[in-house]
Amino acid sequence: SYDHTIRVWDCDDLIEKSSNNTGGMDMMTDDDNDKCLSIMDHGAPVEALVVVNPTIDSSFSTPLILSAGGTTVKLWNPQSGTCISTIQTKHSKTITSLNLISIQRGEKDGGEGKEEGKMITCRRLLTAGLDGLIRIHSADSLFDAEMSKDGRVKTKKTAKLSSFKMPYLHGVKTSLPITALAISPDGEKLVVGTTTGYVTVRQKAKYIAQGVKRKAVYQPRAGTYSFFMRGAGADADADDHVVQLLRKKKLKKYDVMLQKFRYADALDEALAARDPNAIVAVLEELGRRRGLVIALSNRDEETLEPLLSFTASFISNPKYTPILIGVANQLCDIYSRVFGQSDTIDEYFEKLHMHVKRECGTQSVLNQLIGQIDAVMYTAEVLDD
Repeated sequence: SYDHTIRVWDCDDLIEKSSNNTGGMDMMTDDDNDKCLSIMDHGAPVEALVVVNPTIDSSFSTPLILSAGGTTVKLWNPQSGTCISTIQTKHSKTITSLNLISIQRGEKDGGEGKEEGKMITCRRLLTAGLDGLIRIHSADSLFDAEMSKDGRVKTKKTAKLSSFKMPYLHGVKTSLPITALAISPDGEKLVVGTTTGYVTVRQKAKYIAQGVKRKAVYQPRAGTYSFFMRGAGADADADDHVVQLLRKKKLKKYDVMLQKFRYADALDEALAARDPNAIVAVLEELGRRRGLVIALSNRDEETLEPLLSFTASFISNPKYTPILIGVANQLCDIYSRVFGQSDTIDEYFEKLHMHVKRECGTQSVLNQLIGQIDAVMYTAEVLDD
């Protein structure tokens, strides 16, 4: 339970009484429910329990209990309620799931495990937690030691406390916190449940028995280009840190011209792009660099026409009005002496004059309307007072 305790209950009498009682569970008393044999304190909220049954060749027949709480796993004797061992799992966050599995190995070659013919059965304890880690521990030597009647390990040379340790073997890193872990009965599939609601199924790789010849893998000759480029196409693992290569952003033509301080060419390239935001951005940058007058001066009819057309068309747009008012003033100052020499340029200046005059009339009407609204609001406030 989350109250840090593990309780062992005796259900034998309850089963007998429930089978004899035809009236259901209503006939049971409080004494019948009080069958708690032992209470074990884990020291943290208990998230998962696993009952470890002894093997056939074990020296005792008492099952043990593995409990997970916090970042530790503890091994208990349920009969005496004593903690036999505490296992450090290398988890950094709360352990949420425990699983005990059996793995079939090839012929015994000095490793741990219980030999069955030509195959070896190895027992593994899997722990998973909110840190996204799956830790695998060896449980082969769990029942090799002998236990006394009081539930403690005998202090003999053949039964040391280290026999109840579960050494850490290896682990798997996932990208999401794990809330549940399960393994198929054949041990081929590992199912992982996460806090986001996703369920991941992992398939066991094909087992290759020892002594079986593998296919020859091409190894490039040392000193060649293939030798130095080997592994370049390998995929990154889940726990690898991938360095993202940031490609240099290609600059626009007007940005390149600005870098070279070619202000007039930068403005021409922006006008050729026909993007109002880009044109206004270039004009603002020229103003900050004090190069606006340089970019607007020394223009002929062909290069001045698109600039006047853009200014006359967008000067009434509130988003571009602040910057284009200054541009219009500079154009009038620079080219006031050439009025009347080109019909096209004069037409654009007249168009610019018409848009400015219309906008000024609109602003005047709006100011009058604001004055009338202020007078009405003031009168209403005075009458309310």
